[in-house]
Amino acid sequence: MYKNRKTGIIGIIITIVILCVLVFLTSVNLSNYSFAENVLSKIVMPVQNGLTYLKNKIAANNTFFEDINNLKSENAKLQNDNAKLQDALSELEMIKVENATLKEYAELTKQYPDYTTVPAYIIDKDVSNLSNTMVINAGTDNGVYPNMPVIASQGLVRVCYISR
Repeated sequence: MYKNRKTGIIGIIITIVILCVLVFLTSVNLSNYSFAENVLSKIVMPVQNGLTYLKNKIAANNTFFEDINNLKSENAKLQNDNAKLQDALSELEMIKVENATLKEYAELTKQYPDYTTVPAYIIDKDVSNLSNTMVINAGTDNGVYPNMPVIASQGLVRVCYISR
């Protein structure tokens, strides 16, 4: 453990010395020493560019975390908007179905102008193949009584049972 600590301290001292030399070399005017300047610039410039690159990378990390927070809040807002749009789409689909049913009812009313028409929906149907019984959501309150003929888009049916 002592050896690792000593090695770490030596590494830090060497790094500090190299950085001091680099700072000195970049601040000294070496125009009188063109050969030495060329050699040193070939050594110093890549190191300086590397350090500049690292500094820029570290400085950009702050904006990276800010961007993540912005993206998270934007994502939450978009999920909320998406849920609202899904609800609106669901409502629109129900309105489309109701609109189609009302159009069908309007067509039947035009087909049979001599009869009084009452709109009704099938709310239950017998699952047996032996019977064609259906329950509609209209009754005596709407003027529909047992054994009355009922006209549907598929043809004529007979009212057997009335629920109020």
